[in-house]
Amino acid sequence: MAYATRPAVVFPEHRISTADILKETEASAQDSPYLERVLNMNTGVETRHFVAPLDVIAQSGSLEERNTVGLAGMQQLSTRAAIAALEHAGLEGQEIDVLMTSVTTVQSLPGEDVRLCNDPAVGLRPDIFRMPHTQLGCVGGAHILAQAARLADATGMRILAVIPEALSTVYQPRDTSLTGLLWRQIFGDSASACVITPSAAVNARPPRGACLEITDSWQYVVTGTMNTYELGLEADGAHFTSKAGAQKAVRNLKDPLWNWLATSEPDWRPETVIGHAGGPEVLRHMATMLGFPGDPHHPDNPLTEAWTSLRTRGNLGGGSVMHSLYLKAKSSPPSGSNTLLLAMGPGITGAAVKGVWLDTAENHSA
Repeated sequence: MAYATRPAVVFPEHRISTADILKETEASAQDSPYLERVLNMNTGVETRHFVAPLDVIAQSGSLEERNTVGLAGMQQLSTRAAIAALEHAGLEGQEIDVLMTSVTTVQSLPGEDVRLCNDPAVGLRPDIFRMPHTQLGCVGGAHILAQAARLADATGMRILAVIPEALSTVYQPRDTSLTGLLWRQIFGDSASACVITPSAAVNARPPRGACLEITDSWQYVVTGTMNTYELGLEADGAHFTSKAGAQKAVRNLKDPLWNWLATSEPDWRPETVIGHAGGPEVLRHMATMLGFPGDPHHPDNPLTEAWTSLRTRGNLGGGSVMHSLYLKAKSSPPSGSNTLLLAMGPGITGAAVKGVWLDTAENHSA
């Protein structure tokens, strides 16, 4: 169907510890009835990176002020990720036929797809086919890979996928609700990118940088769950909220996912798994619904890289599954293993690709 290259994932310079965020939370939410509860929570995140220092991110401000800070940082990351992804694939920007972007957290017009086309450092053609995506959230990385694999297979075009997110824009110091205090600890900023190449475009061996051969893809909407996770805009910026028990929502995808997996290959089972790091409970439920131990320390838990991503970078939104894929490629899973990449997002929506893991060392210089 298609090949996905090892992603490029870049982070802003400001590394923020959870200890620093808890100190700020204690100072800004003294009157919250949820303060002690949140201070004692284990979100699984130790550090993350923001596009600005914490004292800037944690300031009260307007929607415009927050968007301006997030947009400037996101655009810098986006360019860096796109250039690095092209280098991983051994391609020039002129050789890319389609540009897919996914941006949920900041607003600009023209969009990030148009800006990248105007960036001479990336080198894209002005007649490139653009497919900008918005409002995908955490499912963005898997959604774009699923869509790109089908498009590449159907058309023979090379696709560059770029996912920049400045999730620090939802850090709201005046929001002292339970979710307001919780989510400021979990999110991080990043940009990720990778190249998806049609199988028909190569001869006997995968292209340079390929780590996954995608054989099928899937998307799903769980109806009746639209308010489980929500991002709303107010005068002081974006507010991310979630219902109680939202972390269990991934289990709504279990039956539809397994029905899809069994459609073409009834006995197919994942051996290598790449998941989006939505949070500790999301990762536990994801593992168990796939038939693996939920305990992250169990030797048979397949989501080691997702747990590492959560701990060291936080939840990166649409880029989370890309970072997990990047870490998985570094860990060198068995070549030829059945591979499943899965993410969920607000909606509740799910997206996945399945395929075969490739020998990344062999393809590095192919």
